[in-house]
Amino acid sequence: MRVNWKTLIIASLIASFSFGVGAYVRFHSISAPASGADPAIDTASGDKQPDRDVITVKGRINILLIGEDNVDASRRSDTVALIALDIDNRNIRVLSLPRDTRVPIPGHGQQKLNHAYAYGKHDLLRQTVQDYLGTPVHYYVTINYDNFPKLVDLIGGVDIFVGNAMKYRDRKQNLNIDIPAGKQHMDGETALKYVRFRKDALGDIGRVRRQQQFLKAFLHKVYEPANLANFASLARQITDTLNTDMPPSLTLQICLFVKKLDKETNRVFFSMLHGYPETIDALSYWIGDQRYAARFLNASLDGLVSMDIETRGSSTAAVTTAEDFSSERDGPARGISADAPSPEDIMSIVTSIPEAVSVLNGTGKAGISQRVAEHLQKMGVDVVYTGNAKHFDYRTTNVIYPEKAGGATVKTAQLLAKLCGVSPTLTRKNALAVHPSLIVGHDYEKLLKRLQNSYVSDN
Repeated sequence: MRVNWKTLIIASLIASFSFGVGAYVRFHSISAPASGADPAIDTASGDKQPDRDVITVKGRINILLIGEDNVDASRRSDTVALIALDIDNRNIRVLSLPRDTRVPIPGHGQQKLNHAYAYGKHDLLRQTVQDYLGTPVHYYVTINYDNFPKLVDLIGGVDIFVGNAMKYRDRKQNLNIDIPAGKQHMDGETALKYVRFRKDALGDIGRVRRQQQFLKAFLHKVYEPANLANFASLARQITDTLNTDMPPSLTLQICLFVKKLDKETNRVFFSMLHGYPETIDALSYWIGDQRYAARFLNASLDGLVSMDIETRGSSTAAVTTAEDFSSERDGPARGISADAPSPEDIMSIVTSIPEAVSVLNGTGKAGISQRVAEHLQKMGVDVVYTGNAKHFDYRTTNVIYPEKAGGATVKTAQLLAKLCGVSPTLTRKNALAVHPSLIVGHDYEKLLKRLQNSYVSDN
């Protein structure tokens, strides 16, 4: 997913990276060796102020962001993300790794990713991620339940649109989540509950999507003039709150690097590791696609911006992921229905959709799935993922759902189809579908027009 805001200070970026989660970026030369030594940095000047106008750090820096929980006096990596900063080529990528990702942990065999932190804290988790992704991890940053609210409150809270009301109570953890639907201004404590919530149909994967929403809201708020005017002070306060092994001189240089990117757009990209859920020995895992991760970390910037990696024709570019569907893309060309529902019917449909959905691009035209997803989100539909379908020759828009879907999932697919004007004959089961998914076809202009005409503003 491409972020269209101008980049903000690294303090805001790091503060929310544990909650960030499709896009692709290329890194060129790597100054920092795989051993984890510091990237090239000139420390002779002695001037380490974050607002200095000279960036001396060079090359690529990979930072492991760890969101640490502290339930029952235990410390676990609740969220893991790799932040890749390309200083020379002026871009940043964030790859979110679901905590249930099945990985080989040195000395412990195949286990869930978050177990690495329990076994060996930062060092073992860093080694595990480094081996799994095949890329060096130079530093780590840890955020926990204690310092997260402070980070949010430092910028004056965040504004987030909540698609569906969030209710959950856990007396053992003294956790009571009750966040109503609609636009909400969240202080630190409320934002923490928002990113922790996972009691919906998609569990941890759904939570990754909400964490990404939080990250965008955080970045947007930090970019407000009042916060940027106090950049130096805010950067120091936030970095003082974090637990990291980065030297202070490098931290401040990174702050300057990200701040200077505010003159350029489309330079920060987020993605979650593609994959699919699977139960092995009665345990649920996320089976990640390492080829996708490599492409995300190594594709050219042009490829990322144009979203055209899947169309380059290389046989090695094909990725079997959650959106790699083999549905009947050449079904009857019935097109999008012109009979848009009334505003009252739209509200009834949206509020009745029980689960989150995905939007996949079946056309090959850059940005189509994101444009459709944005309209659906404005209407109140919970969109958990956007990306490319396996093929780009869908003549008409389809809706698919898992073969063994329960009643709520089938209902979601049917209501999504009704909302988008998709014929029941093009709403069907698919063996590789993970959740209800809208595959946008070459009739996307009709779909966009329908959604635009159907949009009900919340103002």
